[in-house]
This record gives sequence, structure tokens and C-alpha cells, in this order.
Amino acid sequence: MAAGYIPVERDNRKKAYEAFNKTLEKIKEGCSIIIFPEGTRSEDGEIGPFKKGSNLIASRSKSPMVPITIIGSGDIIKKGSATITPGPIRIIISPPVEPVSDKKENAAILESIRKTIVDTHRQRDAGPDKQ
Repeated sequence: MAAGYIPVERDNRKKAYEAFNKTLEKIKEGCSIIIFPEGTRSEDGEIGPFKKGSNLIASRSKSPMVPITIIGSGDIIKKGSATITPGPIRIIISPPVEPVSDKKENAAILESIRKTIVDTHRQRDAGPDKQ
């Protein structure tokens, strides 16, 4: 497991559950984790729907979720490519969001995090240098 990467095999429920438990163990050990809740890279730069795993991990571990917007990474390396093109990347860190135990409320929280990232991405991407 290079650099602490925990792969998630979505097509194999048992292995996906093992990855989920491994992630919870790492959090209990005091590690911070990064989850890309779309589950895959975008081909067109649009932010897709979020999978519920990140929210479930936060809820089970009672850990806050910190929305992070990454702008420009799609121009650096395209999905499916091994070619890296130098360029600027902007990273915007939004305020933490605390999970709750109610599943319906957590679904709304996850969608609000997605909205924060989408809105931040649009605002920053339409900044003065892009107009």
C-alpha cells in the first residue's frame, strides 16, 4: 500500500467492506484521510454525484468532513492518460462539516458538501483571470 493508499474494489463487496474497515482503523490511529467521493475521475471536468461511503465513514468515525475543491487538475492529467502536463492547480479548503447519525440528514449533508464544492469550483473557475 504505497503512501497509505487504500484501494476500493467497488465490484467486490467483501473487498470494499475490508477497505471501509481499514479506513476506519486508520482514522482511529489518528490518520487524516482523503476521499474523492465521486469514486472516479471526471472526463469532462463536471463534478459527478457523490457516493455515500465518505459520509458513512465520517458518521461511523464521528469525524468531520472538510470539503476541498481542486481546480485545474483535469488539465494536468486527463482521465485515462499517463501524460502529465505542467500547469497551475488551485486548492480551496472550506469549513469542516460534522456528520450526524440520521441517514436522511447525512444524505442532505453529503449533497450540501457537493454543492459547496461545485459552487466554489464555478466561482473560482470564473474568476477575473478566466473572464
